[in-house]
Amino acid sequence: MDKYNDIELFYKASSQDTSNIYAKPKNPFDLFITKNIWYKHFGSNHKICILSFPGGLDKVDIIAPMKIKDDQISFLGDKSLFDYQDLIYSNEYEDKNYIKDINKFFSEISKMPNVENFTFESVSDQSYLLKYCRENIDALWEFDIKFEDVCPMINLEASWESYLTNLKKKYRHELKRKIKRINLSGKVDHYELIDKNEIMKNIDYFFELLRSSSGEKSNFLTPKYQDFFVDLLDNLSLCDDLVRLSFLEFENSKVASSLSFVMNNTRFLYNSGYDPNFSELSVGLINHAYSIKLSIEQNIKIFDFMRGDERYKYHLGAEDTRLFTILGKRK
Repeated sequence: MDKYNDIELFYKASSQDTSNIYAKPKNPFDLFITKNIWYKHFGSNHKICILSFPGGLDKVDIIAPMKIKDDQISFLGDKSLFDYQDLIYSNEYEDKNYIKDINKFFSEISKMPNVENFTFESVSDQSYLLKYCRENIDALWEFDIKFEDVCPMINLEASWESYLTNLKKKYRHELKRKIKRINLSGKVDHYELIDKNEIMKNIDYFFELLRSSSGEKSNFLTPKYQDFFVDLLDNLSLCDDLVRLSFLEFENSKVASSLSFVMNNTRFLYNSGYDPNFSELSVGLINHAYSIKLSIEQNIKIFDFMRGDERYKYHLGAEDTRLFTILGKRK
């Protein structure tokens, strides 16, 4: 049985060697490292298949990492841990080919024995796959598209001053007031860790703040999920400053933290937490505001809060993008 990054390939749509794939991951959930680690921790009850679709010059235009359980096929991963899921396109993919190529993708799925339906979750409103399913009638599959969630994001300004100016007046005054108040109340420090050893040495502080910030997050961070996060960070920290672990300290105590991934000029805020004993000082909000400031200083163009419509995201200037679930069954 062939292997690709330790995932078993029991089905391939092309005969090409997968070493010729020039995938362009849009976000950390597209990375095969991320998918591998999900498979390691949660994939034992699934069959895994990677569909690859050839383009020109011995390259692969599209790769589709999938999982199959019972009679259903879906993306490799799950929406509780993957904020975005989609097909992965080559670096030089030509937009004009998407209808033909996605039609081919659905045709290949139809050839799989025992697969009767699919569920594609966490699909962005910018996805070619979503566009195809909205605008085309497929000969083999019926589509049903359902709104799933929002992913608020900010197109960052060139300076912190410009960012503040472009906030709504109410939110700008509120943010300045909160920053002034915490700085008058004691010593404040904000920093991010990039070095792998520093990240792994401090990850337990992040978990502690994540759990303490809400009952929902405490229930989310089961031992199994925590093991996944540790494994993921241990591996992704090797990838060119991809992982960023931020802390806000007040009077030398860690009071808020956030875990982000930086790639493609975007900071993807994966999760965050804070000490509720300091909620009157708005430490969670200020930690995010300082991370936005740091992102501007690093010439990052987009701050993506990812899944969820929490109020603080809009107070900091974010605007919604949307996620959809695409359901399908054989005609």
